[in-house]
Amino acid sequence: MREIERSTDRRKRQRLHTTPALAMVIVATLTGIALPAAAAQDGTFGVALNRQDRLQIEQLACGAQYGLALADADGRAFDARSPAQFAEVRCRPHAQLGGQPLYYVAQCARDSQRWQCSPAELETVVRLAKRDVVIRPGSVDPQKAVDTLRKVAGYGYFQGMSLDKALQSVCNMGMGDRPELIELSCQRWSVTVSYWCPKPSASNPCPRVIYMHER
Repeated sequence: MREIERSTDRRKRQRLHTTPALAMVIVATLTGIALPAAAAQDGTFGVALNRQDRLQIEQLACGAQYGLALADADGRAFDARSPAQFAEVRCRPHAQLGGQPLYYVAQCARDSQRWQCSPAELETVVRLAKRDVVIRPGSVDPQKAVDTLRKVAGYGYFQGMSLDKALQSVCNMGMGDRPELIELSCQRWSVTVSYWCPKPSASNPCPRVIYMHER
């Protein structure tokens, strides 16, 4: 239990660095708010969620579909004196994967007094040799997503570019346009991995990184 608590505390700190940009997109998508350029550049403020907000969010993101309780909700607003306008939500873990908790996350936005939440996504932590990476497997089988990231992280470089630099939390994953492809989107980096390996060997491991680009 202490290990789960330490892991979730680390993830909360990691998410605080990535929440504002993502949440502003969610607000625009769910409520149709036009975001001023300054707000998009300057970020947002952390604000407390009241009990009613938390109950609504818990039911929408965790309870109604999954029967889970709320673990944490990070309330944000464009003005530090305003009520929370949106929140990144984490449900309580419902399983373990590779010794790490597996749980749902969702982004929610307030429309007047009502909250709306995006479909929840699975999230977990992949423990590497020197650090942890938060991933969202998306359409990839969760175990395969974990295995893929661990293998790719051990390759070091692709065409002179550092994979360690690219694989930073949060990594969103999904199946590519062919069944052997997996796409990773981690912060500013896009990485494509292929499980089609004609002649795998120690010097040509499988899966293969076939594309990498900094956006």
